[in-house]
Amino acid sequence: MTQRFYLLAASQVTANVGFVLYTMAVTSYIKENTGSTALASMITMTSLLARLLSGLIVPLLADTYKSIHIMRSVQVMQIGMLVGLYVLLTQEFTVTVLTMGFIIVGIISFFNGFFSIFKTSVVRSLVNDSQRMQANSLLSTIDQTFLFAGWSLGGFVLSLTGSTQSLFITAGLLSLSFVCLLFIKEAHTYKQTQKRRAAKLMEGWRFLWIHKRIRALVIMDIIQDIC
Repeated sequence: MTQRFYLLAASQVTANVGFVLYTMAVTSYIKENTGSTALASMITMTSLLARLLSGLIVPLLADTYKSIHIMRSVQVMQIGMLVGLYVLLTQEFTVTVLTMGFIIVGIISFFNGFFSIFKTSVVRSLVNDSQRMQANSLLSTIDQTFLFAGWSLGGFVLSLTGSTQSLFITAGLLSLSFVCLLFIKEAHTYKQTQKRRAAKLMEGWRFLWIHKRIRALVIMDIIQDIC
């Protein structure tokens, strides 16, 4: 594996751990201020729906822009949204604050969905075909290990820093993720016509409709995210 691959792995780990911490922080904030478990649980549902929506937009971008450029851009946007979320959550709690909080959570998750999807494209340009399966397996193992650690230690971090201050830690992790991406170069991405890109919007859905086994795996992933 190359050094750039490990930079990508470090970027993914810091981004995902930050996303876990931020999700726990916002969920805790809503639970503390509303006392409603149902409202707090809607953070996860909002994140899931926003990430599914970003998956629908991916075909319009995949053949026009380099994946690494998109990943860098979404990290900057997520950091900006986190700053806005911090400012919002430091205000007096109202229905407006709650509504805006859900909107910002949706935007952050929308951008996070881009990061997760385009990461696979970047891996293809960093390793040889013979190493691709090993690279993806290693990324998945590293990611799941640190995600487990993130969920396990998230409560401890929240107890020390509080919900709103934890957002600063998340912003720091995303900033570190962005710095790692700056040292990664990707092969050229070819542009396609507008008609071709528009047609690609439906290709994924056709693929899922035809291949029942792949459709089952996607449904399993969705159920796992909800749980």
